[in-house]
Amino acid sequence: MSETAVMENEVVTLVCEKHGEYNGKMERYFWCGEPREFPSECPVCKQEREEEERLKEEMAKKQQVIRKWQSMNIDERYYEATFDNFDAYNDELKGYLETCRAFAEKPDGKLVMIGKNGNGKTHLAVSVLKKLGGVIYTAFEIGVNLRQSFYGGDTDIKEHEIYDELCTVPLLVIDEVEKIKDSEFKQNWMSYVIGKRYNKMLPIIIIANCHAKKDCTERVKPCPDCLEYHLESDVISRIVEDGIVMNFRSGDYRRKIRETRLGNKGGEKL
Repeated sequence: MSETAVMENEVVTLVCEKHGEYNGKMERYFWCGEPREFPSECPVCKQEREEEERLKEEMAKKQQVIRKWQSMNIDERYYEATFDNFDAYNDELKGYLETCRAFAEKPDGKLVMIGKNGNGKTHLAVSVLKKLGGVIYTAFEIGVNLRQSFYGGDTDIKEHEIYDELCTVPLLVIDEVEKIKDSEFKQNWMSYVIGKRYNKMLPIIIIANCHAKKDCTERVKPCPDCLEYHLESDVISRIVEDGIVMNFRSGDYRRKIRETRLGNKGGEKL
């Protein structure tokens, strides 16, 4: 007997168990004289399936991006932070936004961001970091990681591995430089890391919630709120050589974002 396949297409009314009747094609195959029928998929089911697949693909891509940000030690608050969604609501911030964009295009030397809390410094630094790759740590985190590496703790990472990362990643961001107690230990690791990156011609961003000594109003300078109080002379020297100091004097950026997002619905201001 000849095993010849013959196909017929016919538009008929079909029934979906979930969505009811729909017009579709019934494909009939005759194989060795035996009829076989294959109804076309319900269009609503197809739409739902495609939407589910799209959402799964979108979620997978989002999770991939999140894993990337986590590998860079970016906190969840800054997962969505970019240059494009930075609210440069005055001339100062517009200028600093352009400075950071230019630095991301041509990373050379150091960016030093100083000023009071909540001025958008970390948002801009993370935006640069996402363009260049690298890691962001607070000074406290670096100190804790180093101490755990040689005192033991919940880590198998060796001290030299920590230094290797800090000294060789494309961009290193050190946040909250002022928030750890000044000590020989802090000055040693900071001078070493910044010196190594200087010699390797690798960029770094330093963030501190403080002011420059030249702007200090205290009688004894530098005071604990001066940037120079927290950095050794060799670090200051390198900043002077190839660093751009960005002094954020604007109002509270977080308060501005809150007002934009919530208007007058968020309760009283503190």
